[in-house]
Amino acid sequence: MALGQASLSALLNHLLGQAPAAQADLSRLAGRTFAVKLPLLAANVVVMPNGLLAHSEGLPEASLSLPLQFFTLRLTDPQAASRQVVLAGDPELASKAGAALGALSWDVAEDLSRLVGDIAAHRIVTSSQQLANAPVTMGRRLTETLVEYLRDEDRMLPRKEVVAAFCDEVDTLRNDLARLDKRLARLEADLGRFESGK
Repeated sequence: MALGQASLSALLNHLLGQAPAAQADLSRLAGRTFAVKLPLLAANVVVMPNGLLAHSEGLPEASLSLPLQFFTLRLTDPQAASRQVVLAGDPELASKAGAALGALSWDVAEDLSRLVGDIAAHRIVTSSQQLANAPVTMGRRLTETLVEYLRDEDRMLPRKEVVAAFCDEVDTLRNDLARLDKRLARLEADLGRFESGK
């Protein structure tokens, strides 16, 4: 068995150990084989009765390929990430295995707590999340600041209340024009009857 296959199986089993529901879902597929293909690792695995995975020498019945885009999108948009997964082979097996593996998430704090303790692990995870969210937060704040400048200082963008008042005035004008159009039609009809009566 190749080191990469053993590493991938061990990693997936570690994550399954942190997700009993996903492990239970996989146990329903006991005896079925599928391939998991990552950018640098790949493994053919068989589902054991307990829901964990073991290396398989047999041909896989299905395969799940996760490109690099899957991992970059997974952090910010899990739904977009799931669209990157390529399923092949037995569609039912691939779908069920993909759903079970898709439910996995690494409890980093739990693993770090074994190395550095609970408090340090919590601080490391919290700091990492803040660092990862910094570009999104900065982008949102920059957009809000730019809109505020263009609206309040430079007056290039109207305020919400001004736009609402303008829309109300447009609606009033449209209704007035419709009434005027009907009135003109009535006057033209009256004028036509008056001229035909002469």
